[in-house]
Amino acid sequence: MTRSLIAAALVLSAFAAPAFAATGDFKMDVKFSRASLATPEGASAEYAKIRDQVAQRCADAQQGSNKMNFTRDFQIETCTDRTLSAAVRDIANPNLTAVHKAAEG
Repeated sequence: MTRSLIAAALVLSAFAAPAFAATGDFKMDVKFSRASLATPEGASAEYAKIRDQVAQRCADAQQGSNKMNFTRDFQIETCTDRTLSAAVRDIANPNLTAVHKAAEG
């Protein structure tokens, strides 16, 4: 199943602002199995797959960045965290939400 998401690339520091200004909001499709979300174990597996998709999209948005590695890594992590939270919120499945809350600590 594919669900379109609009995710804002919000930033937490002045370092990240210039890089994300170029990408701004972006749209991505996240593929997941709704049937797998029926159990906590399945939701955990789907969460890992969704996180990988989001992390890859955020990393792709930083390709060719002239920023230092730690800044680029911070930008990718920030993008991934925010976009993943938006995806979980949009999918609106209790098991997936529980996995996400546990992963956030």
